[in-house]
Amino acid sequence: MTKKLEEEFNLPPLDAALNAVQSTETENPIATIQTVEDAITISEKINMALSEVRGMEAHDSEMDDIARQAIDSYTQLMALGMNMTDMAAGPVFNNAAQMLKIALEAKDSKVSRKLKQVDLMLKKARLDKANGVLPEEAGSQFDRNELLKIINQKDK
Repeated sequence: MTKKLEEEFNLPPLDAALNAVQSTETENPIATIQTVEDAITISEKINMALSEVRGMEAHDSEMDDIARQAIDSYTQLMALGMNMTDMAAGPVFNNAAQMLKIALEAKDSKVSRKLKQVDLMLKKARLDKANGVLPEEAGSQFDRNELLKIINQKDK
């Protein structure tokens, strides 16, 4: 960079900017590594809690299959659209975009189902804590109707 450009755009000298970037790069990896490790431990805790829930694996595998098939269809439709005339390729590309949308929705469905399950587990833990139920006893204390009665009483 030249002096005129530095002066024109009110930029610091190149050496100072490079030193600042290098100093932030040496400080950030430690914080980034710690942040990633924290996120991984939280993710592992969630996965451990979700392992107790039955039926999640079937839903996950079904959504993975749907997403894989949609991506395969997308690649086939894109290849087909590239070999057609411009006029006829429009609807084919539109269908290819729909396949990508289906794949995205399938992946999103997996995540939203897990988040809903975690939310339900948190609500159940709060309810158990409010009623003085120990976590070991939590599954055997109430049936659905009793839980609804307790929730309705709290709303009044």
